[in-house]
Amino acid sequence: MEKRIIRCLCAACALLAFIVAGGCGERGFKVKGEIEGAPDSSVVVEKSDFRGRWQPIDSTRTSPGGKFSISLPSPAAPEVYRLGIGGEYVYFPVDSTETINVKGRKPGLATNYTPEGSEQAGKMAEFDHTLSAAAAKGGDMSYFKRQVYDKYIRDSRGSLLSFYVLTKTVGDRPLFDPADHTDIKYYTAVATAFKEFKPADPRTQYLEQTAIRALRERNSAQGKKQVLQADKELTAIDITLPDRNGKSRSLSELLGNGRRTLVVFSVLTHPDAPLINKAVARCHAAGMNVYQVSLDNDQYGWREAAENLPWVNVLDPEADRSSNALKYNVSKIPVFFLYNERGELIDRADDLDALAKMVR
Repeated sequence: MEKRIIRCLCAACALLAFIVAGGCGERGFKVKGEIEGAPDSSVVVEKSDFRGRWQPIDSTRTSPGGKFSISLPSPAAPEVYRLGIGGEYVYFPVDSTETINVKGRKPGLATNYTPEGSEQAGKMAEFDHTLSAAAAKGGDMSYFKRQVYDKYIRDSRGSLLSFYVLTKTVGDRPLFDPADHTDIKYYTAVATAFKEFKPADPRTQYLEQTAIRALRERNSAQGKKQVLQADKELTAIDITLPDRNGKSRSLSELLGNGRRTLVVFSVLTHPDAPLINKAVARCHAAGMNVYQVSLDNDQYGWREAAENLPWVNVLDPEADRSSNALKYNVSKIPVFFLYNERGELIDRADDLDALAKMVR
C-alpha cells in the first residue's frame, strides 16, 4: 500500500513538473540564415500591422560569413514579418513556432533568396519573385493581377498570403489600389473570404471597411447613371442580361424608385433553389424589387425553373465564369445584395440566415 502511494506521488510530481515547465516556456519562432555578400551586416526584423506599416522589433548582426539567427516570441495570430539587410528586404509569414531558414545573396536580395521551413513562406517568396519579374517588364499590370487573383486570392479562404499580395506595393504604388475602380473586385474578394473564414481577425474589419468605401466611391464616380424620374438619378454596379423571353433587363431599371432592391446570384437548377426562392419570394411580397441573376449552365432547365417567378430573373451565359459575378465578388451561391430606396448598394448577405437579418 505504501509503495502504491509513493508511486502515485511520484507520478503526480512528474505531471506537475511537466505542466509547470510547459507553462513557463515561452512559445517562439526562429529566423536564421546565411546571406552571401553581407558579412558583419545589420539584420533587422520588422513586423507589419494590417495597414502595411512596418516597425522594427529586434536586430542582430551577421557573422563574417554572413550567418545570423534571431529568436522571437510567437505572435498571437498569424503575422507577416520582414528581414531588412542593407535596405533590401525578405518577407515571410509566421503562424506559431516555425523556424524560417533564409539563404540569399546580395545585392539583389529581393529576387535572390530562398526560404525553408514554412510552406507559406515559400509561396510568399514565389509571389515576390514573380512580382519583381513582372514589374521589371513594365507596362500594364492588369493581366498579371488577374493571374495573381486566380492563384492566390480566388480560393484563399482568408489566408494571410492573400492579404499580403493584396497590400503589396510596386515601388511606391500599391499593386492593388482600392482607389482604382478596376481593382475593387480584388479587395472585395479578400474581404469576403476574411469575413467568412476569419471573422475575428483584425484585418477583416479593415478589409470590409476599405471595400465598402471603395464601392461607394466607384458608384458615385463611375456608376452607370439613368434618370428614372424628373429630379432623381442613381448610381449602381449595373448588370444587363436577357430574361427567359430574350428581353434585355438591366438592374438599373429597378433602382431608385423608392423601393429597396434585392440582387440575387443563384443557380435555379441547383437542388437548394426552391428554398432560396422561397426566401426571395418573402422579400418580393414585402414590396422589394428583385433582380435575380442565374448562373446556370443548363439553359433549358433554367427556362423551366424561371417560368413562374414573379420577379426579374436573367441568365448569365458565362455561368461560373461570370464577369458580373466577379464585379460583385461572388465566389459561391447564393449571395444577396441590398440596394436602398435611393439605389445605393448598402449590404451583402452570404446565406439565408444573413439574408433574413439584412432585410428586416
